[in-house]
Amino acid sequence: MKGKRKGKIAADSLVILCGLIIAGYVIIELRDNRWFYPALVAAGAVMLVAGIDIYRLTRKAAESGGRLAEIPEIGQLILLDEEEKPVKSWNLAGRTALVIGKRGSERVDIDLTDCEYSCFIDYQHAVLNFSLDCWYVEDLESRNGVRIKKVEDGRCYKIMGRPCKVTAGDILYIANTRLLLS
Repeated sequence: MKGKRKGKIAADSLVILCGLIIAGYVIIELRDNRWFYPALVAAGAVMLVAGIDIYRLTRKAAESGGRLAEIPEIGQLILLDEEEKPVKSWNLAGRTALVIGKRGSERVDIDLTDCEYSCFIDYQHAVLNFSLDCWYVEDLESRNGVRIKKVEDGRCYKIMGRPCKVTAGDILYIANTRLLLS
């Protein structure tokens, strides 16, 4: 994430530079044109939005001790056995939504049909969604619910009614089946 945030700051800086160049062109070339004010306002608005984004990103960096905080990215979902050993994994790279459940008449991306507790898993039990650089898990109104053990505090929470943000190291409990986000 550190590189992504620096990349966003660099891209916003480039937008501001281009906005300044466009504003300079408008002032020099379009001074007596009817498009002078609308073009100048548009260039100013683009620079303002980019400047606000840079401010927001650098403020986050300042709040995290003066450095750009590095958040581990989630790259795979790992099925764990009773002894916390990996059994199977799914690559999440390039994906934006994955349905967790078991084979049936519905589409499932993370198939838990062969798991020990599959009788407690719905055909479409939960969904993992990627939005705004973060992963979220949502219960699809399953019979036995979805719980999440958060890595930052080690506590287990039941997912109810709305998506829950997940991070690398969190463990999803689909019925009694454990899936590690890594």
